[in-house]
Amino acid sequence: MKTLMRLNIPTGVRWLWLAGYLACLDLEAQPFRATHIFKSPTNIALKWQGGMGPFLVETSHNLRDWSDQGDLGADTNRALSAFSSRAFYRLRDLDPNNEVGSFFGLIQTEQGEFGDLMARHRLKSRWSFYLPKGTPATIPANFFRNLIVFYQFHENGRVFTLAGTLPSFATVLTPGNAKQITATWSRGSGAGRRDYTLTMDFPYGVTTNRATPPLLSDPTYALVCVYATNQPLLNWTNPLASTNRDAIGLVQLAPGDEGSLHDHRYTVSQKGVSIDLAFREGNFLRQGNPMFILKTMILHEWTAPSVLSGSPLPNFRTDSYFSRTLKPGHHNFTEVVLIEPALDPALSEASRAALLAANIRFIYAFKDLAIGISPDDIRFIGFDMTTRPP
Repeated sequence: MKTLMRLNIPTGVRWLWLAGYLACLDLEAQPFRATHIFKSPTNIALKWQGGMGPFLVETSHNLRDWSDQGDLGADTNRALSAFSSRAFYRLRDLDPNNEVGSFFGLIQTEQGEFGDLMARHRLKSRWSFYLPKGTPATIPANFFRNLIVFYQFHENGRVFTLAGTLPSFATVLTPGNAKQITATWSRGSGAGRRDYTLTMDFPYGVTTNRATPPLLSDPTYALVCVYATNQPLLNWTNPLASTNRDAIGLVQLAPGDEGSLHDHRYTVSQKGVSIDLAFREGNFLRQGNPMFILKTMILHEWTAPSVLSGSPLPNFRTDSYFSRTLKPGHHNFTEVVLIEPALDPALSEASRAALLAANIRFIYAFKDLAIGISPDDIRFIGFDMTTRPP
């Protein structure tokens, strides 16, 4: 692709107009220089120089509402899905002042057998922890307070990342039992207020020196959110019932190898609607080791975009971590996937309009993987929280 034109804009931001796309690289503390921007019918590839990293790419349809797209990382290139007729891209350096040390680990929403599917979907999050530069603290409470975290979550249909130590956006306390750390914070106001509590329960005291450095998987993590306005529950009343409280677990995934990961690839279909799903399931860590007895595998990663087709759905695909949530049944005999297309920033304007016109906010897909007695089940959940089959 060739660059069609360059716009004169204020110092500090670089824009390149490219084949119907406007790629915006936002220059923060370090100068950036775009080296490659290529557009195909379904993807855009970005490369740049400069900055400290790790980096995030944000995208917008209107230069007003921005959403993270893809994963954060230290590499200076991204290949992203792109289906809109027009999109803007902005590069964010998460460490412009060069304060971040080595990567410590990632915890994320546990997508296993237990827990509520809607709660899991609403509280979907990824927490990337980095060591600060210098000598780490030997008291676990101080060690975890000093970690630099990039907390990625979604709200109001967009994906955001908070960057800093836990105390930079939360009140961090160590209760009297001295084996627990809690972090509390709020988002929004009025009817949109949400009060969060992250609880970390340790197998050892956190207020005294330890000779052994902590591991990210030492504590068990619980994330709770209390809402000022009730949120829907999947109880299949019409309209759905609601709750003002969600609770989920967060885990550090075990490193995968050929023997520990299981690939699933199948289609859920009903009345002309089909959903192609492909993902990998695995284990998680507890105090540095994979769980020894795990009856039900949990989501490790999505391995291909989910493809949806069949009226009244527009034909579309999504590869977003936040738009898709898995809940396996016991022993993975059954599996349910909940898809919220609008959480994928690459979803085209035409697909968004078609889903809105058809009153489809969520798509629920059930698959019997055991002996196939139960048929595939697909449900559409509307913006009015009513449910219906295709």
